[in-house]
Amino acid sequence: MWIRTLQTLTATMLILALPAHAVSLDDVKAKGTLSVSLYKDFPPYSYLKDGKQTGVDVDLARALADKLGVESDIRLVGADENVEDDLRNNVWKGHYLGSGVTDVMLHMPYDREFSKKVDEASFVAPYQLEKVVFAFNTDKVGKQPTIANFMSEPIGVEIDTLSDFYLLQAMQGAISRNVRHYANLTKAAEALKSGEISGIMGPRGELEGILATRPANIQMQSLVTPGLARGSWAMGIAVKADIKGNLGKEVDKAMAELVKDGTVKKVFEEHKLTYQPPAEASNVTTSQ
Repeated sequence: MWIRTLQTLTATMLILALPAHAVSLDDVKAKGTLSVSLYKDFPPYSYLKDGKQTGVDVDLARALADKLGVESDIRLVGADENVEDDLRNNVWKGHYLGSGVTDVMLHMPYDREFSKKVDEASFVAPYQLEKVVFAFNTDKVGKQPTIANFMSEPIGVEIDTLSDFYLLQAMQGAISRNVRHYANLTKAAEALKSGEISGIMGPRGELEGILATRPANIQMQSLVTPGLARGSWAMGIAVKADIKGNLGKEVDKAMAELVKDGTVKKVFEEHKLTYQPPAEASNVTTSQ
């Protein structure tokens, strides 16, 4: 009973405490800031270093706010069980124990099929093409491995991700017994460096950032992945869906200009990451 009472009280307090949510550029300019949700503990995109917010998405959020003529107000948030929950907590409703929603959230899948699942949010401003790659120990699988090498060598993935689901089914399940699950790719990278596993499958940007400093026997490249319908996808920005507001349209326009003028590419290069613009994304729209 006390738990239910606490939840009710907390929800009431939250409703009273929620900040005004911007649905138009005028709203953003009136308050002087663009509030942005970014994932925490998510190198090389958004994390704390020496107590300061840093990463690709942090820099992009600041550049976007500057393009809109306001300051950025960045909030680092934890990931929930899935992206739909993250959107509910940070974009259109707010967590009942949280601090309300923000104007936008970066590092969201820009995908027509996925967008059909979330009526409450709009997906705009594709700014990056992400793709799946493999990092591997050449002493264990050679310099030109194939997916078949991991029928006999352990390979790590972040649990409940595209890479996880793929490897459990690849080669008619012949790799599944060698799949090692980790809470995040940082822990998987530690296991790769220590020799606990021989490879990792995951998004290129994350692996390049986490393995920026690595021994010579750890290499990274794309491998042929039979049965994987889609190995690349565009990342964009989520805003609350509101037919009366124009914030999504203005954010889309501003980020497109940052892609076109080279600002986004420069940010990736400053963080020593490979950059591919979203225009190079596949036309396949299979949900992630």
